Amino acid sequence: MWKNLKNWKEKRIGKIEPSLNTRMVWVMLALVGVADAIGLKAEGIRLMPHDFLTNIFTITILLAISVTYTYIRRSDRIAEMTHMGAVFLAFAAVSAIASYLVAELHRPLVDDYLAASDRALGLDWLACYKWVAARPLIKKALFAAYGSLIPQIIFLLLFLNFRGRCARCWEMIWLFMVSCLICIVFSGLWPAVGAFGFYHVEPDSNYVHVFTELHNGTLKVIGDKHVEGIIQFPSFHMALAILLIYVSRGMPILFLTLLELNILLFISTPPIGGHHFADLWGGVVLALMTILLVRKAFAAGLMPDTEKISSM
Repeated sequence: MWKNLKNWKEKRIGKIEPSLNTRMVWVMLALVGVADAIGLKAEGIRLMPHDFLTNIFTITILLAISVTYTYIRRSDRIAEMTHMGAVFLAFAAVSAIASYLVAELHRPLVDDYLAASDRALGLDWLACYKWVAARPLIKKALFAAYGSLIPQIIFLLLFLNFRGRCARCWEMIWLFMVSCLICIVFSGLWPAVGAFGFYHVEPDSNYVHVFTELHNGTLKVIGDKHVEGIIQFPSFHMALAILLIYVSRGMPILFLTLLELNILLFISTPPIGGHHFADLWGGVVLALMTILLVRKAFAAGLMPDTEKISSM
């Protein structure tokens, strides 16, 4: 994987040598990291390692395993899987910092427009929230669905690699990274505090406090406590749910399972995630835009063409 510089036209695990892909992935990570460093310096924000130590340790271990199973004990599946895990964790860290930094642009909030859009469609966010809050069992089920995205990604990373669908797994990672970067840009240009903050419910919600401090310029330390997901518009949860369903295409049982789970996630996003309904439509557009961009990259030969990979 690391030393053989071949192209992406092979069809099976054990044959793929992702030289160009590997370079592109780490170049992107480096660019986002450099942008983070510049942004932190410009805004006078200190980065504390406390909340990133586990990530750093895990990334180091995964890369060590990947290199070991590339050079010493050859196992392409293990090498690829651990490499992908390291990439995912590394990108999650640098993109989280980037999402904090764009909130410091202090752009006008768009919650009024999002709420007005909901009302124009006859959607009452407060009524939906109160209905779910009054039914603890339903709320618990929706909470579990809303928190299922990371477990879904971990499951797919393991499942696709063990099925020999290495290129499809790389596609998932690229979809995640591209959609996340687009989402961060949009959230900086059109920031929103979300329905929890707009309607003044869930006063203990951490993400509302963090976003508010970032937006008004009072938060000057990142990483001394848990890093929150603060992006509301467009909904990254919604976009990623659609993208994971898309990744499972051609595998009927997996596709139907993820479809059912992510329909439940879709329902949970407004009352549990504190998203305006308009955030969801933004997430749908984001997902479709990302699929189009990544497919064009495949067609240009920049990434593995998963459509040409036969299942095992």
